Amino acid sequence: MSSPESRSLTVDGGALSWRERGQGTALVLIHGIGGSSESWRPVFERFSARHRVFAWDAPGYGASDLLEDVATAGAYADRLAALLRDEKIGRAHLVAHSIGSPIAAALSGAGGISVETLTLVHPVAGFGGLAQQQRTELRAARLADIEGMTMQAFGEIRAPQILGRAADASIAAEAARIIAAIPEAGYRAMVEVMASADLIAALPGLRVPTLVIAGGDDTVAPPQSCQAIAESLPEGSLETYQGIGHYMMLEAPGLFVDRLEKFLAAGIGR
Repeated sequence: MSSPESRSLTVDGGALSWRERGQGTALVLIHGIGGSSESWRPVFERFSARHRVFAWDAPGYGASDLLEDVATAGAYADRLAALLRDEKIGRAHLVAHSIGSPIAAALSGAGGISVETLTLVHPVAGFGGLAQQQRTELRAARLADIEGMTMQAFGEIRAPQILGRAADASIAAEAARIIAAIPEAGYRAMVEVMASADLIAALPGLRVPTLVIAGGDDTVAPPQSCQAIAESLPEGSLETYQGIGHYMMLEAPGLFVDRLEKFLAAGIGR
């Protein structure tokens, strides 16, 4: 089964795109800097029979317009909240990947959205809690990664760097394809989100059942940082998968959806 076709809607004067399939309580999917609504194909395949699976494209990704003001996790969450309200989604399970995690945290506090459970896949906290000089250096390093090359060339370089040792060439090619399709302006804007985000500060307020997934081979969100996030959550639990890097949805899709299915079932039954 392929991912559903992309849809687009003008919300508060700007276009937002997403993919959706299914009926039932919404399962809202929030991609990271190296992803898009296309990152979630195995979730559509497993869950659309009993959930409204809804994967957005952040501003500057897919057919979504860039924000005119400063790109922050809060501003992106406000855009997603507006789209969800327009689509009559008021209650949802949230699944966020990488720097999508601070966006999910901000969305959890947005008016009109009732969050049932939260799943943070390889969560990246952002640089917002660091000293100013370190934030500046890390931001500059992320922007330097794409200088002087196309996004296609960047994807070919970046994909093998973020995957675990068990990932084969076909997985690397899929990750590279998704990264190559990201508009450069959208990627740059997401770096700005990363530079200001501070997931750690938001964690004590996330009082919903939360599963944190770590990859044993993840150099972007190492297991120890994921453990610190899980321990700071009021209802957090951590699971680490050896041989997995920073993209479990692509690297081990069957294992990922199996674990997500069990977690959602437990959350629904509480």
